Amino acid sequence: MPFKEIIRYCFLLPLVQLTYHTDYALRVLIYMMTRPEQKVTTREMAEFYHISLNHLTKVTKRLTQGGWLIASRGSGGGLLLAAHTPGTKVGEIVRLIESGELVECFTPTTNTCPITQHCRLKPLLYRARRAFYEVLDSQTVRELASQEDVGPSS
Repeated sequence: MPFKEIIRYCFLLPLVQLTYHTDYALRVLIYMMTRPEQKVTTREMAEFYHISLNHLTKVTKRLTQGGWLIASRGSGGGLLLAAHTPGTKVGEIVRLIESGELVECFTPTTNTCPITQHCRLKPLLYRARRAFYEVLDSQTVRELASQEDVGPSS
């Protein structure tokens, strides 16, 4: 493959960006940390943040499946933080929600990149991802929430 083609291919890579679901998951945990022993509904948080109830429902379901939230149904139902959630590293939450890889060549089964054998980008992106998660792992949900002023006082 000619060098110009390799360079052009590298610039077609997507920008590094967290999904809305990750953003929403962190917002949910911040909101719930302001009322740690109080049941909260998904609708309440969707209205507070002005975001889609449908999207937020998917996010809270994922957080519940991951064990960070406890859900109860029916009248008087809602969501509670699991006891261990405040001490959870932010990076753990992001890893749960961001299930995809940074670029396709990180996954051998989907790698179709024609420059894999000679690519210097992949190791650089591995290091960048590791540094990114190091920063996120340096803070817990509790610490993240303590920096925010969220919602009405209860």
